[in-house]
Amino acid sequence: MTAKKFPHRLVPQCLRIGAAFCLGPLLTAQAFAAENVAQDKEDIENSIIRYKAAIGANPSNPTNHLRLGRSYLMAKDFRAAQGEFEKAIKLNPVEAEAYEGLSRALMRQGDRVGAEAQLKEAIKRNAKEPDYHYRLALLIARTGSVDEAIKEFQQAAALDPQNAAIHRDLGAAFGIVGNVDQEIAEENKALAIKANDPDARYYLGNAYALKGDVKNASTNLTQCVQMDGKNADAFRILASVCAAQGNFGDGLKYAQAAVKLSPDNKECRETLEKIKSASHKGK
Repeated sequence: MTAKKFPHRLVPQCLRIGAAFCLGPLLTAQAFAAENVAQDKEDIENSIIRYKAAIGANPSNPTNHLRLGRSYLMAKDFRAAQGEFEKAIKLNPVEAEAYEGLSRALMRQGDRVGAEAQLKEAIKRNAKEPDYHYRLALLIARTGSVDEAIKEFQQAAALDPQNAAIHRDLGAAFGIVGNVDQEIAEENKALAIKANDPDARYYLGNAYALKGDVKNASTNLTQCVQMDGKNADAFRILASVCAAQGNFGDGLKYAQAAVKLSPDNKECRETLEKIKSASHKGK
């Protein structure tokens, strides 16, 4: 999801007040953010020192290795994190969190197969943690095993039915395998929990477009591009929906926005050309 932009309607007022007044709060905010980053880095470094000392005093305590591994993850030292999680597992092979942490460390190093295997080990030890099933589903979906991913998404949804992201991504997975009705059902569940999710609006709008329901497609895709102005595919599909309704003006506008966002996207360029051609024929 993209960050909210500064409201353009306030700019003229800002200019009238004066640049110094306007830049003051901005610079203060930037300084505050930089200070927070520095503080976070210091906190992580201190936690690493603290857990290293704890391990030095008691090297056979798996919890300290687990905590040090997490600190290394936050410090983006993924190789060191991997080492600590492996030590925690060796000392306590039944602790699910260590396998989950090792999965994260391996994934950050590009080892997707290893990350998937470690998440499966975590689930063997704690099958009731929805996040393990959810993260495993996301990993599996990337390898193309969408049917298996759907099963893991469903497990996660059963354990955490109020998690909008799980329903959203389960819906997207159903869409990949062509089950549009199930996609619509899951996206509606996601939006009932979190109405301002632009990705769920996109998936739902696309699903309705595939079913030929231009009214619901237009409604959801319009809301999507209002919330996320950088989703080229949403603009492209919305352009096609508008053109299908004979609304070539908005169709051209949205198609041009799609091409501007993704100029190398063949589908975006083709959509724009088709709408241009159709609009000329309609005159």
